[in-house]
Amino acid sequence: MMWRQSLLVLGTLGLFLPSAIADEKQGMPDLSQQEQTCLPTSTANLIVWFGTHGYPKLIVPGDGKDDDYIHTVHAIITATDASYQYGTRTDAIAYGIETYVHNAGYDCDVEYRGLDWNQVKFPQILKDEEGEKYKKYQTTPKPFTEDWLQENDDPNKGFILLLAYCRFSPGNKTFTEAIYAGHAVTLVNAEPNMILIHDPAHYNDEPGRKILTPSLLTDGSFQLPGYNAPVAGLMLLSGSLLEAPPEATAVMLTGAMRVTMHPMANEASMASPASTSPGVATVGSSGSGASSPSPAPETPATSPSSSGTSWTMWLFDLLFKK
Repeated sequence: MMWRQSLLVLGTLGLFLPSAIADEKQGMPDLSQQEQTCLPTSTANLIVWFGTHGYPKLIVPGDGKDDDYIHTVHAIITATDASYQYGTRTDAIAYGIETYVHNAGYDCDVEYRGLDWNQVKFPQILKDEEGEKYKKYQTTPKPFTEDWLQENDDPNKGFILLLAYCRFSPGNKTFTEAIYAGHAVTLVNAEPNMILIHDPAHYNDEPGRKILTPSLLTDGSFQLPGYNAPVAGLMLLSGSLLEAPPEATAVMLTGAMRVTMHPMANEASMASPASTSPGVATVGSSGSGASSPSPAPETPATSPSSSGTSWTMWLFDLLFKK
């Protein structure tokens, strides 16, 4: 949970990969969240990937696959001021990631694009004792655009996607929140008609790797307390189950955090993925408010679109799923 603040080559079968496809961040961890820690767990997936691709000090000493990088996850929970009960406030995300990376001895930029949660007049559910240190991050964000995710091809950049569970009213093309929370997942690969993610809302022995089909929104609005935001440029996501609550009729990508690592001359060179104030609101883990999410499906709930790229990626994922 995250709370928002005013927040294949198959030669024998004759199949081949098209030449113009995005680079997947191969080997990214698929960590499982504990209670309402979707944001720091999603962040840990990306941070550990950076740690194994040129920035080793990002991984807490002694951590590894066998312990699900548990100490690294806990350190990121601390850096983002996350709560097992309430989740993570949105303006603490950039602050926490920058703090964690800087404390490891590196430099980075963290940018959020999407809905401006600072304009939402949420009721005060918690005493805002930490608001002052986040003021730097309470700026008006740039609009989210689908092509921004293509920067994920850069091995020094990665994305954490922020989702909202919504109800949709076709008559006035209006979205409203189905629950007072949202969710965070890690981007693994982005194609024009396919998004591959690692979703932390899963049991340790189940995969969180999911294929989603994005649908670009061209009009309509998202109605929030004191805030009526246009949704053009944002996306609805369908495909693999996203643990949405029964009352939700849509899952919307409301924005994303991009982390850009600054390479250091004295570190190992980067390997490419292919080779190795107002009140506080919350963004939820499984969307249902339960502390233990339902198991994720082994394969996508629905097939991807008919494009050659998506089908190939779908077959690759199906046959070589972690």
